Amino acid sequence: MVMPANKFFPNKPVPPDKFVGREYELNTIFDQIINRGLISIHGSSGIGKTSLLNYIKSPQCWEERQLDFSEVFIVYHNCEGYIFTINNFWRRVLEELKNQTQDYEDLQIEIDRLLDDEIRISSIRQILKKIGEKNKFLLLLLDDYHAIIRRKEEYEKDFEKSKEMEEFLSGMRNLAVHSKESQYFSNVVTTFQKLHELGPTITRAGSPWYNHYSYLPLKPFSKKDINNYFFKSDSHFFISIPENIYEEEVLEMTGGYPGLLQFTGNVFSRFDSAALDTLNKKLTGYADQIFQEIVNTQLRDYADDFFQDIWKNIQEDEQKILKLIVIDISKGDVGGKHYSVDGIDKEFIRNRSVLDGLQEKGLIYKLVPGNKYDFSSSLMKDFVREKFEENEDNKVAKATDREILMNLLITKITRGKWEQVKENIQPVINFLQPLTKTFNGDVKEWEGE
Repeated sequence: MVMPANKFFPNKPVPPDKFVGREYELNTIFDQIINRGLISIHGSSGIGKTSLLNYIKSPQCWEERQLDFSEVFIVYHNCEGYIFTINNFWRRVLEELKNQTQDYEDLQIEIDRLLDDEIRISSIRQILKKIGEKNKFLLLLLDDYHAIIRRKEEYEKDFEKSKEMEEFLSGMRNLAVHSKESQYFSNVVTTFQKLHELGPTITRAGSPWYNHYSYLPLKPFSKKDINNYFFKSDSHFFISIPENIYEEEVLEMTGGYPGLLQFTGNVFSRFDSAALDTLNKKLTGYADQIFQEIVNTQLRDYADDFFQDIWKNIQEDEQKILKLIVIDISKGDVGGKHYSVDGIDKEFIRNRSVLDGLQEKGLIYKLVPGNKYDFSSSLMKDFVREKFEENEDNKVAKATDREILMNLLITKITRGKWEQVKENIQPVINFLQPLTKTFNGDVKEWEGE
């Protein structure tokens, strides 16, 4: 049996000629590009940031918007995989610009001259001036920009690293805003978090983020988008779902994440449709079991790697809020252990900004009416649930062996049970102490309870 050619891209960016959707985001981005503006796109792993940048740098994208592709030099640079220094960064950008300017001998000579010396922001301004003289501009696409800006805590005890990053960001501000050459420059970056949540703590005067970069969240596909691009038989990415398996199940699992949708389509595309129809007829009533087996063996394994990357990039307070949501959804019963749900609604109210950030990342959504939340993907819900079992600090005895009550996330134990569970409860204290700090609570004196 000859397997059909695979039309999905589960482990790599979607090629520009197969790119679908994101019209609102593209219109917003090109509004900035046309006006030589600056824009930061933030979203979780697998949300399609690299695919989006690859599409933006393609002639097809510009032609579809009736824009002149010949007036721009586009440099795409992925910021992962090397040790950042200011000189190293701009050297890589200039080397790629040289590849894009093969037909312009004077630009090639100027770039070579700059590469022979240490590269400063003044060097980039010189090359922008040359580009402007040709009635062109530079569009700099920086993918995974968070890899070089990094988390704030990485700078707390490293003055030299902080000083270098401040110099870099100040230079970017000068280049993009205060120099005459800014009219020949536009910048699009992708990050996991909003830019101001990254990097060292710096003043507004030294940062390019405030009032200069527009922020654009990249979220999972909506149900309408999924129906148009993945569930219509005439679409390129049509996912042929076995009979008796509902589209809602696929929606619930993938949560609209482009990466998971691509992988799901890839899994189902491995089945010959005729053979699968025959199998469904012979095994009437068992299609759901077949589907679950596929999920358990392939999609779940892929999703675990996918969500692990998300997990390591989100903040600790975000991780703990996700765990709280699991506790709330499970009515306190998680992994054979019991947690009280008393006070969780109050913590949701106190941590509204964290919840808003998680919604913006597309990881959760708010249930209406009420103050409850659920995961966009049921597979991520399972992933977070497994985090309770992985974390040794979270290990406690079975609920039948003692009484545990949680009130505003502070565990209390009845006096009669204290001595009998004292040895087992310390890991819970270790887990809850940083959590209560996050929520501005006070950890009570355990021996006095």
